[in-house]
Amino acid sequence: MKTGNFLVLFLLLLGSCKSKKNIVESGGLKALSVKKIIKKHNAISFNAKTLEAKLKINYSDNQNGKRNRISFNVRLRMQKDSVIWMKGSYSILSAFRAKITPTTLSYYSLIDKKYFIGDYSLLENILGTKITFKQLQNLLLGESILDLRKEKYLSEIDDLFYRLTPKEQQGLYHIFFFFDPINFKLRSQLLQVTGENKTLQISYNNYINYNSQLIPKKIIINARKTDQYTNINIDFKSVILNKKISVPYRIPSNYKPIRL
Repeated sequence: MKTGNFLVLFLLLLGSCKSKKNIVESGGLKALSVKKIIKKHNAISFNAKTLEAKLKINYSDNQNGKRNRISFNVRLRMQKDSVIWMKGSYSILSAFRAKITPTTLSYYSLIDKKYFIGDYSLLENILGTKITFKQLQNLLLGESILDLRKEKYLSEIDDLFYRLTPKEQQGLYHIFFFFDPINFKLRSQLLQVTGENKTLQISYNNYINYNSQLIPKKIIINARKTDQYTNINIDFKSVILNKKISVPYRIPSNYKPIRL
């Protein structure tokens, strides 16, 4: 598995990976092969053309001994595989606009009157790992950040979930994927970096059915390294699918660039 191809918070895209029926019976869950778990997960993947949602986001971190915490509301619009647009507000104030495409990440702050245009290095610094547009999109949809067709996996029952693990873990990191036994959506994606005391976990507490599409109700992202952490809680307040959307985005000419 190539390091640049995965984004540690998510997990299984799938197709047909040759599977070994390496499963352990546990509790009331029935043992399933890797191939069947992947097939069931893939069968309920997101296939709407557009998504519009209202989000509540709580962000907190502890960097260099300083704690930061902020909450804001976000209007999200997504055209599948093309663009992710966000409009954020803090309290009653408009706070920022953001536009993400497969090649660029751009945002501007209406409070600081500054803007940023660049690649994905900003998000990579926050999350602590490589990330692509597809992986970011999948993160928001509760889908895999990895293409399981390229690896062989082992499957077992872990408490109340089905867990898939690469048959051969990378020496630098270990990845674990947990699936809900009822709908086979992801419940958690976990990455552990060996030798660095570093973990990244993305959890999906619940899903809501919108027009036969299962959308996460709540996403929790926890990134930790030694005594530093970043926590992001994303609550979906409303969702509209397959509506024609617009993504207005214009950086004011008097805004100053952010130097990272």
